Amino acid sequence: MYIEMGDMVDKGFIFFKEGKIPFVIENYRMELFSDDSLLDDFCKEYNFKENYILHGQCFDIGIRGRKATFFVENSMGSTCYLRCYIINMFDKDEEYDTIGLQSPSLDEVFRYEYEYIDMVRAGTNFAVEPKVVYKIPFEMNDLQYELEFRIGHNNRLGLLEDLERRGELILPLHTNEIQECYDITNVLHRLAMFMTSHTEVPFKQITLYKQGIKVGWFHCPLTSEDIVRGHGGFFHQFDVMKYIPKILNNIALDSGNKITQSVPLGHLGDYDAMFTPQRFVEQVVAFEYLFDKLDHKNAQNHKYPLKKELECMFNEFPQLLSQTKLSAEKVSDQIKEIRRTIAHGYAYYYDFKNDANTKYLMLLLDKLIKCMSLRWMGFSNDDISNYLLF
Repeated sequence: MYIEMGDMVDKGFIFFKEGKIPFVIENYRMELFSDDSLLDDFCKEYNFKENYILHGQCFDIGIRGRKATFFVENSMGSTCYLRCYIINMFDKDEEYDTIGLQSPSLDEVFRYEYEYIDMVRAGTNFAVEPKVVYKIPFEMNDLQYELEFRIGHNNRLGLLEDLERRGELILPLHTNEIQECYDITNVLHRLAMFMTSHTEVPFKQITLYKQGIKVGWFHCPLTSEDIVRGHGGFFHQFDVMKYIPKILNNIALDSGNKITQSVPLGHLGDYDAMFTPQRFVEQVVAFEYLFDKLDHKNAQNHKYPLKKELECMFNEFPQLLSQTKLSAEKVSDQIKEIRRTIAHGYAYYYDFKNDANTKYLMLLLDKLIKCMSLRWMGFSNDDISNYLLF
């Protein structure tokens, strides 16, 4: 028995004081309702409160309630906006010790298809037990973790096994807290974003385990059943152990919403918003953030304008312009001018949508930001050049 992450908890109740308050959930918005004073007391205590935990039961399958934990981002009146929630397999407290995440995008990054074929040819039987392909240590929130990428199935679990799973990312947990699960999910989602240079990289399913047995499911907006694969070919010759440890350790420096040490990702877009003024501004912000990390002295110098910063970085990575006749100075001036036209209201969406040169410059900026990100992570020029081939 297992629940697909696309299934939505739609009813249940939370425990409050000595009573229970019914709820319905839609798109991670929990609406509480009651005709007694208990709801009024809840609203008085939690109105406009942020980042708190609620406990209760859900009745998403049948009439038997199951234990549930809710991480509330903020609440207004009787509406609670959820960051995530956990549903136990049964109506009892399960002290899960491991989280498992199924990510089609990271399957491609970790070369699932290629590793699978190579191991089958070598005689590996994936129907007996999962095989660990990679082990990658990293630090998050001053705690040491080890990420495992596994392929295969556990034949001892029978119908409890998820037969549709491809690869799975496994991480032992330090606590039995929903906050830790949330932080891990954020970091691995950002890893997928960085590796694919795209924001549409949802997880398929997130499972909680205790001693290898499923005990619950982790639901958050970063999961979806509508997943399109398409990056696998890019990672055919990707050296996972050369690049992923440094990248993951950098991204894990910031597990919350405030980014102060890790590389920026806010400039990445989806297929519908690749070329807009808003995204261009995000690119410039990401560039400025990284330039401050790499050259703090000049970044703080008011006499060192954006054009000079851009020119400096394009000269640091000459491979970006090696296939064009444009100089670093010319490209930097064009980018600076686009930023000026946006800031003064001279350019709008339609100008970006139909201008081929603007699109080219935005793609070039993406590559420059990627190079600067890799430099900030500690990669050499040769490593960065080889990475750009993927």
